[in-house]
Amino acid sequence: MAQRDPAANDLSIGTAERPDDPRLDAPARVFVSWYDRGERVGSLGSLEPWLSLEQAVARYAVHAGLDPRIPAARASRWHRLVGEISVLGEAQDLPVTGLDAIAQVLVPNRDGVTLAAGPRQQVVSLPSAWRSSPRPRDFLVNLMRTAGLSPEHDGPRLRGRTFLAETFVEPVAGLTHSPTLAPELELQVGAA
Repeated sequence: MAQRDPAANDLSIGTAERPDDPRLDAPARVFVSWYDRGERVGSLGSLEPWLSLEQAVARYAVHAGLDPRIPAARASRWHRLVGEISVLGEAQDLPVTGLDAIAQVLVPNRDGVTLAAGPRQQVVSLPSAWRSSPRPRDFLVNLMRTAGLSPEHDGPRLRGRTFLAETFVEPVAGLTHSPTLAPELELQVGAA
C-alpha cells in the first residue's frame, strides 16, 4: 500500500469557489486520473453512479493519488502533476463479440471501453487511453494484457461495452481557480 508523504501537508493547492451547478449534486459515473509528464501515476473511479459528482471527484482524487498498483506521487512531483476528471455516460453493449469484431466497431479517440472475458474478468479503459495506442486492435490487446487476459485464449469470447466520457484536465499547479475544460480534450464521444 502506498505511504502518505508527510511533506504533502506543505503543498499549496489553492482555493476555488463551488460553482452553482446542479450537476454537482447528481449521481455520476466518474474516474479521476493523475499524470506526471504523460505517465499515469494513479487512476480510480466507478462505472456506477453511486456518489454525487462532487463527492466522487473528491473521493477519487485522493484515492487515485494512493493507487496501490502504482508508486505514490511524491511531493517533489507535485508541481508536474496533471489531474484528469472523466465523467462517463452509460455504457452500451456492443452487438458483436470477439477481439477482432470488437476492434472493427471501435472508434479511436472516442470510445471508452469495458471488456469482459468472463463473469469475473472485466477491464475498463477511458477514451484518453487512445493517446498511447491509437489502433483499435492494439488498443484492445494492450487493455487485455493489463487485465491478465490472453488475446489468443480470451479474445474469441470477449464481450464489450462502450461509453461516452466528458474529460476535464487541469495541472495541479494551476488549481487556484475552478478547473476549465481543456480544448484538446473537450468531449470524447462514444458509440451508442
